[in-house]
Amino acid sequence: AEAIKDSLGVEKFNGTAVIGAPKDFDTIDKYAEAGFRTIGTNLEVWDEGYFKVICPGKVSECGTRDHWLETLDYEVSKFGRGRVRCGFVAGIEPKERTLEGVEYLAKRGIISLTGAWNPNPGSALEGHRTPKPEWHFDMAVKTHRILANNGITFDLYADASPSASFIVHDIFRIEEGLI
Repeated sequence: AEAIKDSLGVEKFNGTAVIGAPKDFDTIDKYAEAGFRTIGTNLEVWDEGYFKVICPGKVSECGTRDHWLETLDYEVSKFGRGRVRCGFVAGIEPKERTLEGVEYLAKRGIISLTGAWNPNPGSALEGHRTPKPEWHFDMAVKTHRILANNGITFDLYADASPSASFIVHDIFRIEEGLI
């Protein structure tokens, strides 16, 4: 971070620190002080039961889902509304559960990414399939609506998630008349 700031001659830069939920929130302070403009802490799934089963390493290394939620709230206090993101792997749990998480977080100023689940060869879920494209498109439309209704704009979304691989980017751009 120091090298980036020195090279660009800025105090804050377009870079998202993606971290696990630290036991000591001073870690989050250090990322903010280092110049990162945004931060990401990915729950992967919203439902607490799924979280324990799908993310056992996150639970054992970083704590319970409640700790992850406390982390996200603390990140908003340090980085600001629209400067914190949380990734969900859409398609592992029922759509309604993921959208419940998107809504919960959006009300707190947290941007949710709802990228399509793709089971990896060799993973414990190899052989399962992601939902159909229509399911994922509906997820993207509903994610955009929730975020927009909670004050998230394309600029905030793109700053916290500059990769244009999420269809929500395009929905924001269309809805805001940017394309």
